[in-house]
Amino acid sequence: MGNMVFNQRVMDEDTPKKYDFDNYNVNNHSEHNIHMERRIFPQHMYGGPKGLGDPFYRELSKMEEDPMIPQRMRDITRTQTCTSEVENFSKCSKDNGFSMFYYCRDRDVRDLMMDCQKGWFDRPEFQEAVKEEYLNERSHYRNTGIKTKRYNRGTFIKRDLEKDPPLDKDGNYRPQKPVGWDESYPDGPPSWANFKYT
Repeated sequence: MGNMVFNQRVMDEDTPKKYDFDNYNVNNHSEHNIHMERRIFPQHMYGGPKGLGDPFYRELSKMEEDPMIPQRMRDITRTQTCTSEVENFSKCSKDNGFSMFYYCRDRDVRDLMMDCQKGWFDRPEFQEAVKEEYLNERSHYRNTGIKTKRYNRGTFIKRDLEKDPPLDKDGNYRPQKPVGWDESYPDGPPSWANFKYT
């Protein structure tokens, strides 16, 4: 739907309530018309320095809160935190073909992968870190116009696990830095960012 704009014509008391649009002459009625812009989205979604939204607004919409953040959490656990379990399940599935439903459901393969992912999902600090990662990307885009691409044709883009490890020294998830972050904020992170990238 995008950021739709509705124009509403506001008329003087002298202007008739019904217009004859077929015979409407712009020059004759231009003094009587004031065009006002009405938007269907709130100001924080189209304001800001680039007109892309307010970077200081850190709330989530219902669409972001329910399908988007949990999907990102699933993709992160699949590609960054439970990689060995996912690889074992993929290998078992490939080796057994259609009979994978029978051979790959035991405690050694499928359940280990599911337990690993559920373990991460149940951690509140992981949920907050993924939310912070998304909000930083959104605010960074609204502030600079630089978009961080996390999906390519519906597939989650894998993180470089060697250059940018997903876990800190305590084993907690580290939000991934948005594209162009260091160049955009040479004097330190902006005030709206809660996570300090090191």
